[in-house]
Amino acid sequence: MRVWIRLSAWLCLSLLVWTAAAESTHQHPNKAEQSSCSICIAAHSASPAPSSSHTAPVFAAIGLLQEETVAAKARIEFSDLDIRGPPTA
Repeated sequence: MRVWIRLSAWLCLSLLVWTAAAESTHQHPNKAEQSSCSICIAAHSASPAPSSSHTAPVFAAIGLLQEETVAAKARIEFSDLDIRGPPTA
């Protein structure tokens, strides 16, 4: 790998780490500044709105499992194994 590719990769990774640290730790002294902060707007626009329309689950028996014994007959032929038979004289 060339040196400049490796250095640019390290630069990108370090910028990613510093950006993540800055986004997660920044604070505002009052609520008015949060509405104009581009980081806060981007962070809160992606969060889903809470919803409470979940209903209680209904548990009901829909049937019983009835097992049946099944026996399959094994049948192997030479053509199934892709084996050619003996040569004929």
